[in-house]
Amino acid sequence: MSSFEFHDRMVNDYWSNGYIVLRQILPGSLLRDLRVAADQARTLAYRLNGPQTQRLQPLVNYADDLDLQPFHDYCELDALVDAIHQLMGPEYRHHSMERMGLLVNPEGHSWNQGWHRDAVVEVPHPVQTDAEFQSTLEGAWHDRRLFNQVNCAIYNDSCTWYVPGSHARRRDLPGEMQSIGFASLPNWEDYASEAEFERACYLHCADFPGAQQMHLIAGDFMLYRSHAWHCGNYLSYQPRATIHDGCVFAEGQFVPQYRERWAQVKQQAIARYEANNA
Repeated sequence: MSSFEFHDRMVNDYWSNGYIVLRQILPGSLLRDLRVAADQARTLAYRLNGPQTQRLQPLVNYADDLDLQPFHDYCELDALVDAIHQLMGPEYRHHSMERMGLLVNPEGHSWNQGWHRDAVVEVPHPVQTDAEFQSTLEGAWHDRRLFNQVNCAIYNDSCTWYVPGSHARRRDLPGEMQSIGFASLPNWEDYASEAEFERACYLHCADFPGAQQMHLIAGDFMLYRSHAWHCGNYLSYQPRATIHDGCVFAEGQFVPQYRERWAQVKQQAIARYEANNA
């Protein structure tokens, strides 16, 4: 049985802070089954993509090699379905099986993803000033049907760092800077030992203004606004198997139409930038 209990205050907490953790919402029996399937998926990820891989996605692409039934059971979990309906509305579901992935710890050495906001990070930094890109982003930024992302921990997981409240503003505050692909991101080859690199990665996360480390216990479900500032910091020696998905607005064609339009806007913005700088 799940020990989770929904409280009305959680609605305000989510929209105010940009994240909510539904503590211990997965029952132990489901967690047991998910661990067996997730351990298989982690091994498969290393075999297919090498020891530094951090995810396998979407899981449905590997149905011939994995037992996906526990993930289907997760999708149908009544307690989670009810909690999302109370939190978000009856039009939402907490999963998209065709997109669901599994986040895993790298097997080789620790790794830091870098600070970023979803949507903004999806195009190269010089392209982000493109007028059409900015206009499209402005129209989507405060739409509650978008940017609702899921991390559900199958093992204890403290990899995600987050800046509460940053989802509510597009304006970046002093010291907030994207670090994916930048020289400011620690590089494993620059350090004499794994311990020194691990410390540098921790400080890269902790020194970001307003950063908080999210501590998920196995069975916790975290929902967060992914256009807030966030970062992933992975330890090679700490097992990770975390369901990574979106909380989907499932009514009508808004979301698929937005995804199609957003893909076009990004491609066109990059093409204009490359043409102007040829």
